[in-house]
Amino acid sequence: MKANVDFPKRSKNSFIYFQVGLIATMLVVLFILEFNFEDKKYKAKYIPTVDIPEEETFVYNPAPITKPQITVKPLVIKSPLTQVFKITKEEPKKEDNQTKLASQDSHADNQSNTNSNPIVNPDNTGKVETPSEYSPFSVEQLPMFPICKGLSRAEQKACFDEQLAKAIVKNLVYPEEDLEAGKQGVAQVEFIIDENGAITNVVVLNNRRATLGMQKAAEKAVKRIPTLIPAKQGNKEVRIKYTIPVVFKMQ
Repeated sequence: MKANVDFPKRSKNSFIYFQVGLIATMLVVLFILEFNFEDKKYKAKYIPTVDIPEEETFVYNPAPITKPQITVKPLVIKSPLTQVFKITKEEPKKEDNQTKLASQDSHADNQSNTNSNPIVNPDNTGKVETPSEYSPFSVEQLPMFPICKGLSRAEQKACFDEQLAKAIVKNLVYPEEDLEAGKQGVAQVEFIIDENGAITNVVVLNNRRATLGMQKAAEKAVKRIPTLIPAKQGNKEVRIKYTIPVVFKMQ
């Protein structure tokens, strides 16, 4: 292999070139550093501005979800309304009833051997009769409930009417068939409070204003009135007749 004879010469030249280049570079840098550069200030003719429009804030208010209300029609239950208002005076309408009641009173008088308020028969001056029953307006002492005892006559009558109505309403049952059919009516009930204060001779008068069921219900309610303090004429307990209207009315 032949050795390269020019290698040392080339190495020396390259070192010289490196030094020359380094010196040239340093001179250029020194020139740049020492050079007086003029600072020029530029004034902007206008400053650009950007207008950002203010938008209204959007607030989302959703409407509340309302469930449809289901209206349920109330069930109307017809409840019976029974009323007992006033006590009316009625004379017996059949002579047979008068004869029957007179015979009963005559028998009661024979047992007690006492007579009260005798009535002289104009046809026979020797025959004395006693009335079969009295009316509430002719007796000295009205029949009464025990709670009404000790009151004046006017207060006693008002108390009697009130307690009598309560006693009837308590035991009165509205007929189911009439209630379902929506029927209303007034039943006239006639009864006698005897010498012992018991309710007897209960009769429903056919006034065509009440159904058969109403008449039976009214009769049953009157029969269940408790025993009262009997009416008195003088010192004797007497029979007294009443007629009351029992009203069947739905609310």
